[in-house]
Amino acid sequence: MSSSNSPRPSVSVVIPAYNNSRYLPQCVRSVAAQADEVIVVDDCSTDNTFAVAQSLAAENPRVHPIRHDRNQGTLAARKTGVLASVGDWVLLVDQDDELEPGTIDRLLDYVRDHPADIVHYGVRVDAANEAAQQAAAGMTGFLNPTPRRLEGAEILRTQFAQSGGFDWHIHHKMFRGDLLRRAYALAPDTRLLLSDDLFMSFIVDSLASSYVAVPESSWYVYHLGRGDTFGAQLTVEAMDTMADRDAKALRLIRRFAESCAAGHNDLAIARDDWPARVADVRDRLAEHTMNEWHDNLPAPLQEAGLQRILTHFSPDPDAIAAELWRYVRDHAYALLVAQREGRGDSPAAAHDRTEAQRFRDMALRIEAKHPELAERSDPAGRPANAHYHDLRAVAMGHLKDTGMIGEPAGDQATEPDQATQPPQPSGLRALIARLLGR
Repeated sequence: MSSSNSPRPSVSVVIPAYNNSRYLPQCVRSVAAQADEVIVVDDCSTDNTFAVAQSLAAENPRVHPIRHDRNQGTLAARKTGVLASVGDWVLLVDQDDELEPGTIDRLLDYVRDHPADIVHYGVRVDAANEAAQQAAAGMTGFLNPTPRRLEGAEILRTQFAQSGGFDWHIHHKMFRGDLLRRAYALAPDTRLLLSDDLFMSFIVDSLASSYVAVPESSWYVYHLGRGDTFGAQLTVEAMDTMADRDAKALRLIRRFAESCAAGHNDLAIARDDWPARVADVRDRLAEHTMNEWHDNLPAPLQEAGLQRILTHFSPDPDAIAAELWRYVRDHAYALLVAQREGRGDSPAAAHDRTEAQRFRDMALRIEAKHPELAERSDPAGRPANAHYHDLRAVAMGHLKDTGMIGEPAGDQATEPDQATQPPQPSGLRALIARLLGR
């Protein structure tokens, strides 16, 4: 522990809540024992959530319940709580999660010796069901940060990078209170779905001066699979809603970046890489949407679901095509490995051949409708999606090497260190999509 005798900074914890009040007491009590202020925002639940929050407030004067008069979504609930907070530091915790005892003191001690605006700590995943258990290992690696310090523009440049980035969840990070309140004051009053964390992370990164990740800090207890339909199949309608909200998040991020570049809303953030940073987020959002489509929408419904996705991502068909080429790459590489190991006639190899062809056909249909994707720049002269071109090139190389199309591409395209590993199930929505298929 630090030997500093300076006063302990005040800490606020914001908990957005909607129905599922069963776990709220465990969550609130885990943070009320550590924080100076706990704000529970009931987003107009239809169960007894607000009554439970009131009883917890009667039990502990640090707990302050707020109730929305209409359901507005997690982004709005977090915004209400953050703007009502007064702490020097603010943390967000989901209603069915909790903090390990002593977490806040350990974070304050660390940031005292390593000052930063964003303090990123780790997660212990507590899987509630079989589907969650299958995803827990991959999630643990993704959600526990690499110890490092980032300054200024490199925070945003790093977080959403294709490799070497860090997760974009708002929970399991401690934020300087003034920074987070300023960020949420800039957030529009709109409803997102699973992408509100990414949207707010983009804003916070843009405003922050420093970021630090705490080593060996798995203190946020993530109860994976509690009270949700983790692992359940999607319908086309649910896929449509998810794609709509992810595409909306991308539009909002583009609007925010344009405002920063133009100095609107008292935001004049000078950096010459706004288009590249928006492109990073575009690729992450497309990846998330398409992983949901691939993993949780039944195959017979995928064509219909893809058309819904393309409608919402109409300005960015290359981002969607890129993900299809990623699936082609993965299946073609798995087939190539099977062929080299003498298993080219196995049922698994036949499946990979069929899937590679199916996803290739989908990607080619998109390209047939958008011949401009073949160009390296669009009509406005902006660079084309390099991620799309790179994935397409590798996928085509693997297809040639398997003999599915044309002549073998040669060793350069098929060396194991230049190709992806066989695909893994992505499992958790919005958490490990970008971890998989790399």
